[in-house]
Amino acid sequence: MVKYFIFLYAVNILIILVIKSFFQKESGEQDRKTEYFWLLAISSVVPVIGALGVWMVIKLSDSRGKEKRYIHHERFYVNNLNEIGLLSLKRREAIPFYAAMQTVDDLGKDLVVRLMENKIPEQGRYLKAAVGQQNRETAHYAATALNLLNKRYEATINKMKLSLSHKSSLQGYKNILYTYKEYLASDVVSDTILKEKKEAYETLLRSAIKKFPKEVLFYEHLALFYWENNKQKLAVQLSEKVISYFPHSEECYFILLNYYYVIHDKAKLNKLLVKINKNYSPTIPKRLQSILELIKG
Repeated sequence: MVKYFIFLYAVNILIILVIKSFFQKESGEQDRKTEYFWLLAISSVVPVIGALGVWMVIKLSDSRGKEKRYIHHERFYVNNLNEIGLLSLKRREAIPFYAAMQTVDDLGKDLVVRLMENKIPEQGRYLKAAVGQQNRETAHYAATALNLLNKRYEATINKMKLSLSHKSSLQGYKNILYTYKEYLASDVVSDTILKEKKEAYETLLRSAIKKFPKEVLFYEHLALFYWENNKQKLAVQLSEKVISYFPHSEECYFILLNYYYVIHDKAKLNKLLVKINKNYSPTIPKRLQSILELIKG
């Protein structure tokens, strides 16, 4: 760069000298020659001053500005991008459900989609809570998800009912009752038709018992249905009948143990304990074992 400057400066001086000699020949006045001299002298100095200024700016830029200009290339290269992404997802997952529903980003909608795709207990309760959120998109997603889940369950149940009307089988009744129970447990059903759906489920259970009177599973489901819907007397009466015919009915023992323990009926409780020990000796099912340990404690 210095070589180029010297070369250009030399050319500049030659041009100045040529112009100077030309003006000296043209003008015979001494004052005019003096003016030309100073103009030409200044013309020869100005390039030097300009070159020095450029050189100082370049040096200052190299010493102070270079690191700042390239720091994002040299020092902020991310080596642990995957780890940062996973940490971000974990923190996102740790946000409480109701707080996530109120966020302005897509987190609420994402949770609604996951609720719809994954069968979890009472998923409808969470979706109903999402319907009431201020975030309109989240509320719309939740309402749509509830409608889709209802239609999906209804379509599956209607298809199973149609199959049973053509040919009733033990496995067919088990499948439809399992789907119905899952439907009710999901809490997807709206409050306005919940009573109607429960009545339909009870009717279906009674029909299964009538078709297959020796299948203990249907009796157990009906007893549990009574127990879970605050019909304790009906649940106890049915459970007492069931264990007299099916002495290995875990669900009915479970209902009776809970009921006798709560009302402090020690006489019936002792009789029931004797019956359990007799029918399940030496191994008592875990579902009953926890209740027995509580009672004996």
